[in-house]
Amino acid sequence: MKKLLFAAVLLLSTWSAQAQIILLSNDTVYTAGPATEFEIIAYANVRNTNESPKVFRWVKLQNQVTPGWLSTICDVNLCYPDGVDSADFTLGGNAIGNVDGHFYPNNIVGTGIMRVRVYEIANPSNNVVVTFIGSTTGASVAAMSKPSLKVYPVPTDHYLYLETTPAFELAEIEIYNMIGKKVAQYKNSTMKSRISVGHLPKGQYIIRMNNGQDVLTKYFTKN
Repeated sequence: MKKLLFAAVLLLSTWSAQAQIILLSNDTVYTAGPATEFEIIAYANVRNTNESPKVFRWVKLQNQVTPGWLSTICDVNLCYPDGVDSADFTLGGNAIGNVDGHFYPNNIVGTGIMRVRVYEIANPSNNVVVTFIGSTTGASVAAMSKPSLKVYPVPTDHYLYLETTPAFELAEIEIYNMIGKKVAQYKNSTMKSRISVGHLPKGQYIIRMNNGQDVLTKYFTKN
């Protein structure tokens, strides 16, 4: 019995030691759009596979953008100013959090590359590296008529403002938490609308807009 108990403890200890942060996307993620877009976003998520909360840090290893562009990283806490090159955040046990690359083209055709390392502060060897690549082109009729969804402010405390295209004026709006549970539902009525999210607990959410033919999604953070 003692041998079995020791083996079980040893197995659990080994599993705990191997628990790590994992990237829930490709190690290179792309985004593109017309130069007239306010921002283009490359989305990535990481998961803490440990049962206990861990503190992580992201650090920009590379940040190269076309002159006139701005770029930033958004994590589970907030979206940081262009000049911020690292920040810390906490993920609960088995929790998922976003680390997204945002590019602001300012009506300039060009490209941007951000390469980011995310690692556990207490164990730097527990890490992942993700590269965000954004590009823009001159606005075309097709690009300008492409369905889009803008969500702001991010993060937010009480209200979320949505801007979309005519095809989504009467779309269904659904909000999901990071484990896939639907926590709110609304009916859109105009291309510019406001919804209340003050009742939601703090955390990361996905907003989903469905008009019966196309689906648009965005991430946002509730403070």
